Amino acid sequence: MTAPTRTPPRRAREIALNLGAALGLLCLLAASASLFLGITPLVFRSGSMAPTIPTGALGLATSVPAVELEPGDIVSVDDATGDRITHRAIDVEPLADGSAAVRMRGDANDAPDRAPYVVSEADRVFFHVDHLGYAVAWLSTPVAIFLGGMLAGGAAVIAFGRTRNTQEGDPADADSPALTGAGDNRFARDEDGIGRG
Repeated sequence: MTAPTRTPPRRAREIALNLGAALGLLCLLAASASLFLGITPLVFRSGSMAPTIPTGALGLATSVPAVELEPGDIVSVDDATGDRITHRAIDVEPLADGSAAVRMRGDANDAPDRAPYVVSEADRVFFHVDHLGYAVAWLSTPVAIFLGGMLAGGAAVIAFGRTRNTQEGDPADADSPALTGAGDNRFARDEDGIGRG
């Protein structure tokens, strides 16, 4: 007796379920890290921190009080216009109210930023991965969101949609008995589908 083999629809359903579960787990881990550990993902869109962190890198940062910042830290703050600036701290001056004036400069820049940033807390980069920021940036575009929705819908249809075990018009299935007795086929179907005894 041979072991049963999985049909292609069943394999596709299992792959879709496993892929969906893996992606769901990654999303859950990312959301948990952001919520409980205060980790913020940062996409480096310019080369001002090259070669340490090149354009297109994905950085991970955690929020710390400004008084904990030290020269040499890679720090991300909002400037006066609300733009996110991620450069290296070159000087940190604590202020009386617990905030700090942080002077920063990009590694690729010849001069420091125009003015210090006065902040009570800031995001300090502790890890980065080159090129991964391109993928994260693309995933936030409308096209990627649309394709993600289509993929999720397709996976749901494959995973939970009704599958057919037989093909239409298969003569073997049309002639197969619906019910059979223990030894004498007492309940075999006749041509019009009504059992006879």
